[in-house]
Amino acid sequence: MSKTCPNCGVNSPDNAKFCIECAYSLEDVPVNKEEKPVKTDTASDSGSALGGIILIAIIAIAVVAVGFFIFGSGGSDNVQPNITITFDQAYASDYESNGKISYTYTVNGYINNYPDNDAGYMIKTIYYDSNGSQITSTVRKLSDFKGDEKYSFASTLGSYYTDNYIDIDHVSVQILKDNVVLDEFNSTMDKNRLTSVPNSNNSSK
Repeated sequence: MSKTCPNCGVNSPDNAKFCIECAYSLEDVPVNKEEKPVKTDTASDSGSALGGIILIAIIAIAVVAVGFFIFGSGGSDNVQPNITITFDQAYASDYESNGKISYTYTVNGYINNYPDNDAGYMIKTIYYDSNGSQITSTVRKLSDFKGDEKYSFASTLGSYYTDNYIDIDHVSVQILKDNVVLDEFNSTMDKNRLTSVPNSNNSSK
């Protein structure tokens, strides 16, 4: 506590009889009633601030998680399994029927990681000549191969028959989903099974 000098305004101790600045008599000057300083609960304030930060962080994480679920995953229907093709063999062969020779171009292989839902999936086999020009193609639904999973032998991914010999050099097998190519696998054509190869006529009827 203190006394405020009415002459110069300087505070002196509450038991002072004279002002410590100007020596003015403080006998009749009342003692100042000092108010207790307001105590700030810093721990409480810090706790409240920390709680607010944690709450904001939780809300932000929740928003990100919901956004990823809606926009990132797009639902289970849009999640594409990693389907792959492993070739067993791709070969050309000929056979005689009623004195006429015909030709077959066969592509065998294994489908790995078959999807749970095969709707919209197709297997397309494209046949090329040695110049890389497409000669023809065949398409099958992926669902056609569903029953082959339980067997150890390779599936016939594509097969092309013709009465005229075609000099097919290599093939590409594409995996499509809703007409969009997901992946493509290539193999050369084995011609060692051919017994009759004409020197001309390189196009089919």
